[in-house]
Order: sequence, then structure tokens, then C-alpha cells
Amino acid sequence: MKVLIVDDHARTRESLAGLCARSDDIQVVGEAVSGKAGLDAALLLNPDILLLDVELPDMSGIDLLRAVSAQSDSAGIMLAKGGDHAVAAFAEGAVDYLIAPVSAERFEKAIRRARNRLERAPAGELAPAPLSSHVDRNMPGTPRFLVGERQRRLYPIDPQTIDYIEADGNYVTLRAGPIEYLSRDSLKRLTLELEELGFIRVERSLLVNAAAVSYLEVTSNGTFALTLRSGVCLHSSNAYRDCILRVIPLPKRYRGVAQ
Repeated sequence: MKVLIVDDHARTRESLAGLCARSDDIQVVGEAVSGKAGLDAALLLNPDILLLDVELPDMSGIDLLRAVSAQSDSAGIMLAKGGDHAVAAFAEGAVDYLIAPVSAERFEKAIRRARNRLERAPAGELAPAPLSSHVDRNMPGTPRFLVGERQRRLYPIDPQTIDYIEADGNYVTLRAGPIEYLSRDSLKRLTLELEELGFIRVERSLLVNAAAVSYLEVTSNGTFALTLRSGVCLHSSNAYRDCILRVIPLPKRYRGVAQ
């Protein structure tokens, strides 16, 4: 079985690799130190088992598991310092939840659970289609909609119709024209999933659909005011200036100095 380890602590990765080496049929095919790197590695390596740290530098391990599980049958085993995230991890399909330090016996039990999950998969599902790091509307099995909630109803929403997404506590608000939806998702994961559709992180709490931008104005210190087709005006922060310029290649004279 192929294993991918995603953890930003070198000692933890080394310890997990050592535990994997105790089994003759387990091969560590890759390691990653962040959620984005982990998703890219999963895309390339298509592992059978994911060993995921709950707290990664750029997203939670649970967000990463959700992103991978949408397109793969890889079995996810979560690792944490405490049990605070166990309920959420199992809700996203994790086969086990390990609390550090992990003993060899406890690790072997988790591997057995993952092995059983993989062996129970229906024929044809043990070799899933390669992962996609973006939303491909022509590939079966990839997400075509986000799910928004309004007045206790669930709505499938085409991402292209969304103007912007705003962090809202532990969730996000999807704004499509005058309509707002609550989504039980995270801005970090949506930033990763929607980047290929032209969504830009313009501020820590804001993800904007570039296609919804009518015009930009340079303000100060490398920031911009973005007026959307809905008439809403959003302001970027300097930390995300390069993210904007990668998608909207403004002339050099407008790239950071107010005119």
C-alpha cells in the first residue's frame, strides 16, 4: 500500500515513516509539509493511505481530506495532539484519529482499519481516476456546485454565479448578487479549489470571482478597490496584491502607487 505523509513537523514525519517501515507491504511514496503541497502530491502519487496532521500551515488536515476525498478513494488517518477535532474528522470520512505520541500498536490498528476500508471498496473503485487540483467541468466526479444554505434549504450553486465569498466565523458566506448563502466550508479550502476558475484571495477574509469585477481603482500602499458587477465595492490588502496581479495583469504604472 502506498502512503503519503502530510505534516509540517520533520520529527513527526520521520516517526511515521519509521512506523510504516515495520510493515513489508507499506511504502511511503511521498511527504508534504502543507495542505497545498499535500494535494499536489496526492494528484501525482495517488496514495492508498493519507497520514494527515490536523493542523497544517495553510489549511486544516480535515479540509485537505475533504478536498482529496471528493475525487479519490484514499483512506485518511488523522493525527493530532488532542481529541478536539475527532468528530469533524470522522464526519469527513477519516478511518481513524491518532493522538500523539503514537505507539506502534495503535498505528498498526489504524493501518488495519484503512486496509479494511480499501478491501471493502466495490470493484472498480480501488484504482480511482487521477486527482484534479482544480474544478474540471468535463470530468465526471469532480464538484460542479457548491452547496449553500438559506432558510433551512440547501441550494446547489454554480461557482461561476458567485460574486465573492466572505469568511463568517467557522463558515463562509457565498454572495451571488443580492442573495446570500451560508456554506459550512472554509475559505482556505475554497481558495484552493476555486483558483482555477479565476477566484482571487484579495484580503484575509475575502475570495473574489475575477469575472465579477467591473473595474479596479488603485488606492494606496499597493491596495485596490474592486467594484463588482453587483455594485459592491471591496478593498484588498497589500498582503494579497500579488494574488490579484497574477490573475488581473494590470499595467506596471497601476501596480502599487496611487495615481
